[in-house]
Amino acid sequence: MTYTLEQTQMMIDHINSYDGWDDQAPSHIHELSLEIADLFNEAYNEDAWEDADALLELYRYTRRGLPMEDNGKRYKAAEAHARMSGTVQVNG
Repeated sequence: MTYTLEQTQMMIDHINSYDGWDDQAPSHIHELSLEIADLFNEAYNEDAWEDADALLELYRYTRRGLPMEDNGKRYKAAEAHARMSGTVQVNG
């Protein structure tokens, strides 16, 4: 598949390079999910729908690698949701 944003394939390859999430700290997995969320928003805002679809699936896969908190939600779910929905802007 050819993506509009070259970062999409780079992120997919990066996530696929992990051999599962067992040896990764939740904070690292969470940070990866935030990077994916930022890239998803970029793709979505540029109408790069194939990228957005692929990144949404990658985001879900990555978040599912996180442990559940006492409230029944994944690790730092509120922050991830805000970033994914585009309500949190990142300077960078």
